Amino acid sequence: MTGARVPWTALLAVGAFLLTFAGLLRFQVYESVLVLPLEQNRTYRMTAQNGTYFDTGTLVTRAGVPLVSTTTLRGDVGAGREDVAVWMEFTSLDTGGGRRIDYHERRTAFDRRTGLAVDCCGGYVDGDARPRQTGLAFRLPFRAEPRSYPMYDTVLHREVLLRFEREEDIRGVRTYRYGYTLGPVRVEETPMEFPGRALGLPERRTVGAARYAEVTRTLWVEPESGLTVKAEERHRQTLRTADGAERRVSLQADLVMSPEDTASAIAEAQAFVRWTLAVRDVLPGALCMLAAALGLLAVRLRGPGPAGRRPAGQQVQTAETETV
Repeated sequence: MTGARVPWTALLAVGAFLLTFAGLLRFQVYESVLVLPLEQNRTYRMTAQNGTYFDTGTLVTRAGVPLVSTTTLRGDVGAGREDVAVWMEFTSLDTGGGRRIDYHERRTAFDRRTGLAVDCCGGYVDGDARPRQTGLAFRLPFRAEPRSYPMYDTVLHREVLLRFEREEDIRGVRTYRYGYTLGPVRVEETPMEFPGRALGLPERRTVGAARYAEVTRTLWVEPESGLTVKAEERHRQTLRTADGAERRVSLQADLVMSPEDTASAIAEAQAFVRWTLAVRDVLPGALCMLAAALGLLAVRLRGPGPAGRRPAGQQVQTAETETV
């Protein structure tokens, strides 16, 4: 009897282990990786074929110029902790010839699960520690939803509302398209001084003018990973005098993420989706099915319970009685 009990009890034990392992994969392993990393070293580029900018050195507007925006993200691992990461972002806008015409830099702490900015850890924007960064710091969280998100804009130095627009396929990948438009917003506290003729006011020797910016940003996000696989930005900046009159366009650029960076982002998002399907759905499901099969096999091996069996002596006695 002991020899008969070992196989089915062993099968039940293995089945219980498989069910436990499936639960760990689904609710521990999968959930534990849905945090943004402390480390980060990523660079992506956006290009505009026909940009326009005001050359402050020669006081000449240059049109039809290729422009390249290069953004680099770096993680400050030592400043981060279990629930908060600290990244730095450097964005340089240059002409095709390598001449810089705009630059932004920031340091931002954020919640590793939600992606929302956290006010700590020496954050700053363009060297100024006074702006309070709020909303999403750099990207959408894992399992992005088709809804609006607050996001911090480094050009406008304020929180904007990133609105969900619709679903779209990008190179065969399902994405959520989000976007916002805001401006014109004054982005310089202290006006710059220009010769009056440079701003269409030849009768004045010098004129003070502040820079105003308008930004339209569109993001295509693979929702499972939260990764942006494509991005477009439209920038329009102008110089305005104290009376609020727009005197000159200082920047006009329609930037699009480079095809190489789009392809790389799509490949990364697809790899994450495959991993998610395996760890969250396929493997736990297969393990549960195998555990159920082992349980059924154990029941069959066990056979009827003690109440349903007759002792061997009773069976022999019944046979002899029938013979007589």
